[in-house]
Amino acid sequence: MDELQEIIQKLSGDNAKSLLLNLMYRIQEIKESKNSQEEKIEKIYFLYEKILNVSKYKNPFEREYKKVHLVCGESQAGSLKVGLDRENMVIGFPDFFAEGPIWELHKKVGQKHRHEWLRDHLIFYNDYFEDEYQNRFSKTIAKIEAIPEHLPIVIWTAENANEQIGLRFFMYLLKDKSNDIYVINTTFSYLDLFQSEEFYSEVHTGEVPPEKLNMIFQKTITKSLTAEERTAFEKEWVVLSQTVDVIRILENNKIIPATEDFLDESVISVAQKIHAKQREKDFIKAGRIIGEVFAQIENKVSDAFLEYRLRSLIYNGVFEIKGIPKGMQYYSVKLR
Repeated sequence: MDELQEIIQKLSGDNAKSLLLNLMYRIQEIKESKNSQEEKIEKIYFLYEKILNVSKYKNPFEREYKKVHLVCGESQAGSLKVGLDRENMVIGFPDFFAEGPIWELHKKVGQKHRHEWLRDHLIFYNDYFEDEYQNRFSKTIAKIEAIPEHLPIVIWTAENANEQIGLRFFMYLLKDKSNDIYVINTTFSYLDLFQSEEFYSEVHTGEVPPEKLNMIFQKTITKSLTAEERTAFEKEWVVLSQTVDVIRILENNKIIPATEDFLDESVISVAQKIHAKQREKDFIKAGRIIGEVFAQIENKVSDAFLEYRLRSLIYNGVFEIKGIPKGMQYYSVKLR
């Protein structure tokens, strides 16, 4: 108990709130689960071990920064961290907003709904959705809430559904903060500075080299958003957060819903082309089909979502399967 008390006393207020929020969520999840009493007790012990490790949590703003940058995705955050100097704090949101429900995502009920949908439909590895997803989500929101009022905030976006939705989600989370907020659109800034059409079909911030991200930051950040612009983004998030679709694309500068099966024909077409090159129709590795479709779609969805659609086509009798669909590397398919 002395060790536990010492650990908890080291926590800042924000870290304590984040930890408590995460623990309460997990306890509620355990309480509502259909697991046996023994399994529930085992989960409780696991949470206890987590508490003993909270001394590793640190206030992200213990040192001085000049600006805070928000970006969708941890790989994008990595590129920014390499490109910018250490006076800039970078927060990468660990999610992909183009797929999965975003209904009421700014509330716990919406976060739980999204978590359950992703867990039930997409295959990820290393028990990500059991042990990591909610923890990372909660910790990132806590970081955003902990941004000191005096620090300017830079939100990075680009011409794709994921980052455009992320922009509006961030703006809603920041609605009660008085910080100056700047928005950088990587797509338009890249085209303007480097006059290259090559990037137009690859409109994700994480695809820009770190040194060019730094140049974009240095040369394009000018005026902060007005109160009216901030309010407009917040209202757009409120509208988005009432939708129930699970896929969104960017079309004619608008975020619009797509049907869940909108890429199924692409999956079938790739399989048909591979079959046409075979001497006789044979099984194809699931990963090969998914990889070829993914290369064609400019990151509209993740490979995990494509694998989910391939499984759906199997269940609907479009494909035969050989192997066990516990991951794309474990099975092969062929068209019936």
